[in-house]
Amino acid sequence: MDELLSIHRADSELAVLNKAATQGPVVASAKLFAALKTAQALSRQTEGAFDPTIRPLADLWGFIKKEGYRLPTKAELDAVLPRIGWQKVRLDDTRHTVRFTVPGVSIDPGGFGKGFAVDHAIKRLEALGVKNAMVKAGGDLRVIGLPPNRDHWLIFIEDPKKRGKRTTVHLREGALSTSGNYENFFVANGRRYSHLLDPRTGLPVQEVASCTVTAPTCVQSDALATACFILGPKKSMSLFGNKLGIRFILEKNGKLMPVTSRGFPALP
Repeated sequence: MDELLSIHRADSELAVLNKAATQGPVVASAKLFAALKTAQALSRQTEGAFDPTIRPLADLWGFIKKEGYRLPTKAELDAVLPRIGWQKVRLDDTRHTVRFTVPGVSIDPGGFGKGFAVDHAIKRLEALGVKNAMVKAGGDLRVIGLPPNRDHWLIFIEDPKKRGKRTTVHLREGALSTSGNYENFFVANGRRYSHLLDPRTGLPVQEVASCTVTAPTCVQSDALATACFILGPKKSMSLFGNKLGIRFILEKNGKLMPVTSRGFPALP
């Protein structure tokens, strides 16, 4: 997966594709093409709130390397925003090629790569005969079967304020992902700016501390947690409230307020 999707190594297949796909169609391996096709479908499903072409914006803010954080000017944002948009990635199902229609487009796997990797790890374990397992990658995980002598997996969700408190979730199947503003962020002029950028504006989302989503697969929960974080509770519930478990923690005036959708365990 690292050789396939990492943008922190120049020799990964995605890094090579990012450099070449503006010049013309690039043939992708079956696994990379499947990842990009899934990401594009999730972009369409979320009306672009999840957008894998967010990388130029994340680079501008300093979130990719997690150093050199800075507040971009409006002129800088206006220059980068035309490079953002999942529709600017053209996938040819027949030839398995990928092409960018605008110079400067670049795919960031940050919103789907870990989920994709977790799903493949689960498939590998199942192929080896494993019946019960949990695979975790940061804030993304998926389960199969059940742990010994229990009817659920016990999942802990971190407190956005890092006070040592944890929310407990009982998961019986599928995947769970959390997107939060408390891991990759910086503070400027007394205000927190997180890596969860709205691809429509180029700005970090404010007043959402975290969003947790349950879904059948981890690539889905990974991307949808990002999308719902950006969309906010009202729009997320409208799009997905009857299909997914969604839980927000909003932050206003320094106070945290949980918001839970139907289909998600009632949480304190």
